Amino acid sequence: MEPIPIKLPKDTYLSDIEPFKSSGLDTDSQYDKTITGIGISTFAIRFFLSHLVMTLPNMPVVKAKVDEHNEKFPGQLVLGVYKGITIAKIKAYLLSNVKHKKIITTPEGFNDKVIKAFSDISELYKNFYMLIDESERIISDVSYRGAIAAPLNHFFKFNRKGMVSATTLPFSDPRFKEFKNYVIEPQYDYSKPITLVSTNNVIESLKLKLEELNSNHVAIFFNSTKGINAVIKGLGLKSKYMVFCAENSVLKLLDKDIPFERVTDDFTVHKMKSYNFFTSRYFSAIDIKLDYKPDIILVSDILFADHSILDPKTEVIQIPGRFRNGINSLTHITNYNPDLVTKTPTEAMFYLEGLFEAYNDFVKAHDNASNIGRKDAYYKAMTESKAHSFYIDRELNTAMVDNFIHEERVKEYYKAPQLLKQAYSERSKHFVVTHQEDIFDAGDKDLFGLHKSLTQKEKFRLAAAMLYNYKIKSHAHLILFKPTHILSKLRAKYPIIAEGVDYLDEITLENTNYVISAIRKAIDDVKEKRELKRMAPFIYSIIKGNHTHIQSELRILIKKAYSNANTKRKLVTNDILLFFAGDRSTELKKNVYKLRERLFSNSENVNF
Repeated sequence: MEPIPIKLPKDTYLSDIEPFKSSGLDTDSQYDKTITGIGISTFAIRFFLSHLVMTLPNMPVVKAKVDEHNEKFPGQLVLGVYKGITIAKIKAYLLSNVKHKKIITTPEGFNDKVIKAFSDISELYKNFYMLIDESERIISDVSYRGAIAAPLNHFFKFNRKGMVSATTLPFSDPRFKEFKNYVIEPQYDYSKPITLVSTNNVIESLKLKLEELNSNHVAIFFNSTKGINAVIKGLGLKSKYMVFCAENSVLKLLDKDIPFERVTDDFTVHKMKSYNFFTSRYFSAIDIKLDYKPDIILVSDILFADHSILDPKTEVIQIPGRFRNGINSLTHITNYNPDLVTKTPTEAMFYLEGLFEAYNDFVKAHDNASNIGRKDAYYKAMTESKAHSFYIDRELNTAMVDNFIHEERVKEYYKAPQLLKQAYSERSKHFVVTHQEDIFDAGDKDLFGLHKSLTQKEKFRLAAAMLYNYKIKSHAHLILFKPTHILSKLRAKYPIIAEGVDYLDEITLENTNYVISAIRKAIDDVKEKRELKRMAPFIYSIIKGNHTHIQSELRILIKKAYSNANTKRKLVTNDILLFFAGDRSTELKKNVYKLRERLFSNSENVNF
């Protein structure tokens, strides 16, 4: 259906304009808000003259909206349904004297509790308007959170229903075909400046950005607990930081030695510190009201945490919209992986059709098999098929299909900077983009190679190549940055290779075949030659060449030279032959050394 435009003047909420002001929410409708914070969920909760059940993505969002409303309007109580709220409490609320019952719930709460609170489910379908808020999360999250899409089957049974988001995604479910599509058109400039930092080293770029901002109010959105832990350790944060994430992520971070007082699944503004990390749980829906404007940094790491990539058409629009009183700056730091294998929407559908065809062949074969062994074999083939997660009770879950196409589209952006810049340009009304590149001598892709299933020799060779690359550039005075965090990690993880790079040239190290004992011997040989080179002038200032020295007298001279050279080298008289050509012999029953020419010249400039 053709979009139905609704013009929104500046400093106006949807509750102030038609058709909302007079008619409320239309049924069988999708509302594309275009921007966040214009009040449609607030309108539904506060002003809509109807019983309402509204789903929101997660518990913090539900709790925040319910608590805020009930505090301001105690005579119009709404009920939040999430972990800890019982079916009995829902039933009690339904029997209360609240005129318009408003139930705000997570998708899981809707399925597990709300529908069970009605003895006659048809009463829910008939008397309540169902509103799915942040509707795009069904598509973006369903692959790892299947329950988020479960309310859809109930949704279509409601007499009155609608969906809303500032960043809608298209649903392929045919039941949406006749839905009306309302598009809010703000009548003012709502664009935000954003700095897109393309880097080969995420943590180093983040360090530079934080130094540049010099801010005490930073919010870092990074959908990876492993990545957040790496940033905290890499930046050397001891305190003044807080991590806001889901309950299971809290446990993961505690396992990584993040102090319990620094991580929580219960967000409040009062818990925020100078540096605040947020996972995807807080990317949309929640309202963060501060008395200052924070600096927002979005972090994507396609190499180590591919689930941390962000869509400029959804998440990047949603995240700054969380801060209702505005932001000071917006930055997106990301690396890239040109080796990503991605599919266009057409290719994705072709692939899925083949997947589903093979899956359904297994299903038919399983159903028709009379032999129990054959039946078991087909069942195993079905359940281990990649297609199995796309079906619920043998019915295709179209949200999973939409998710697959969506994820392939977003992955494509992270193959190269120009592709991500193009994605941002397609949202030019939302963003004014400044692009910069941070290129370091050692990057995330280099370190990523060390995480593959390589032999020790292959890892040693790769680590050496990275360290030599930095060494060559620094010696040539071409390096623009200090040694990176990655180089420090490499040196700590592969100390023998780091020492080998310090003392040996690339050919010599390669000739050791990366055997640790051979590397140590080669390093010791170089150290020995360097020490001899340093000591030679002290030896030559005292001991003459082309001369015969009695061994006992020579030993006294060597001892004096060693003392002048301040060496800890053990005095061995025969070591004089490391500095002079010569021979040891016996004359007149005395041991002597017949020394000839020097082995080191004063003008010699040899690198060992």
